[in-house]
Amino acid sequence: MSSTVLSTRQVGRTARPFTAQPPRRCSVIRHNQAGSDIRSSKLEKGMFGENFGARDPFAGEIETNFGEKVLGNYNTEHIIKPPDTIKTVLGLSARKCQDNVASLKLLTEEQRELLRNQVPGWKVAQGASGQACIQHSWTLKDEPSAAKLVSLVGKVAADDGHSDSLTLTHTGAEVVAQLCTKSLGGLTENDFIVASKINDLSLADLLPKRKQRFWA
Repeated sequence: MSSTVLSTRQVGRTARPFTAQPPRRCSVIRHNQAGSDIRSSKLEKGMFGENFGARDPFAGEIETNFGEKVLGNYNTEHIIKPPDTIKTVLGLSARKCQDNVASLKLLTEEQRELLRNQVPGWKVAQGASGQACIQHSWTLKDEPSAAKLVSLVGKVAADDGHSDSLTLTHTGAEVVAQLCTKSLGGLTENDFIVASKINDLSLADLLPKRKQRFWA
């Protein structure tokens, strides 16, 4: 039995050389103290500059008086002042009727529709003299309740000095109210102010109770 002895040089030629795989490159994402990706913050700065986000105004911006419509100082913690025209959409019940008839103007159809949407239950109708008015009708639980409603509605109009513009019709348990500024022959803001305050009346005790519905 013969044995073959290989020299070191022969072994080196016949053995497969060992090749180590290069280590994978790790992708290290650094984050700032706030926890956001630094790469994205650099991208934002490249696109929008160093002052991206909330900041205090520059002197040149202050000179433009852009802060006139905010309450308080022009900083990043301000309350936006609502436009003056917001009163045409909110707060009819919080207003008072204008005493000076000369300052009143008849409403345009667009203004009338805008205010009518703020007084649910009232609809535009024609008054006894043919002028435009707003009208609301109620069906009460009995005649005494209807009489009480007439008294309550009349008081609301009297408190605002608008009694001469209110017409009430009382038949049994039915009450119909009409509002119209008769001195101008049409509808003014005063009519809708009174209508809104009438809507604020608590009438639960005067209205008939709803029948409960039972579902099989």
